[in-house]
Amino acid sequence: MKWYIALNEAGTRGDIGLHTKLAVLSAQKHTDLEPTLLYTGNRNEATSWLEDHGVTIVQSELPYLSTITDLVAKKEYTMDTLGHWLRTNVCLTELEDEYVFYTDVDVIFLKQPKLETIRPKYFAAAPEFNKDSWNYFNAGVMVVRAPGMREDYAAFEKYLIENIREKKYGFHDQIAYNIFYRGRWDRLPLELNWKPYWGLNRDATIIHFHGPKVGAMQAIVEERWNWDSDHGKQIGSMFLGFIDSYLASFESIKEYAGELPGEDAERLGKLFDDVAKYDRERHKDKVNLEFMNFRMFPED
Repeated sequence: MKWYIALNEAGTRGDIGLHTKLAVLSAQKHTDLEPTLLYTGNRNEATSWLEDHGVTIVQSELPYLSTITDLVAKKEYTMDTLGHWLRTNVCLTELEDEYVFYTDVDVIFLKQPKLETIRPKYFAAAPEFNKDSWNYFNAGVMVVRAPGMREDYAAFEKYLIENIREKKYGFHDQIAYNIFYRGRWDRLPLELNWKPYWGLNRDATIIHFHGPKVGAMQAIVEERWNWDSDHGKQIGSMFLGFIDSYLASFESIKEYAGELPGEDAERLGKLFDDVAKYDRERHKDKVNLEFMNFRMFPED
């Protein structure tokens, strides 16, 4: 099965670039998925690395790009986060296979995903923060039925454009997916989108580093993290509130450090060392996980 990921040029650097390489290395080792990157921007050293590691790169532009660039011109948005909208292009790109697999780049494959029996009308997804709450899904891992999404695309794009222009949802495509496809999406097994803050699961197929990325973790343990913003409090709380689970998840990525470019390998090695000796009680009073009880809709 084809495996789609998406990036813009800014995403090839820093945390997201490192997570992308880890995802590709783990997929190569544990799966027979065919990696395809939907990409916008100029090619660079990172895209060359991905191609050298078997990733097919497809230059991809959003049909509604002008809606975003208009806001950028008004300094009401930034192009740096353009990559996360590219998941809406999967159904426009895939014209051969009925079903494909999509993930965000911040995942690690632990084994071959069992996808053969997952046959949604549009897509299948798993919950966001609470694994028992199916009223709101995380769009970071999906089995996508390309023809179904393509048939719906015109109406979905119209909906996106209207809401981007009105600056709703903080330009958050996942919220748009949840509202537009309310009651029309299928359930994905939790093991295919397992989060570190759900604890250790030996049956997990994919670990999704939803929330804290490697750079945030490093900033927290180096006392460089900004705890004053809502976003900072949430990310910091997720990491420190479940630090043992994150340490366990690190074991899944340590084996790939030697296959990374030198700078990336050094970053990971330092993070592993620093987290292992970190005083987890230091900011215990700041940990607040109430936001993880988020409910956009009533429980079904």
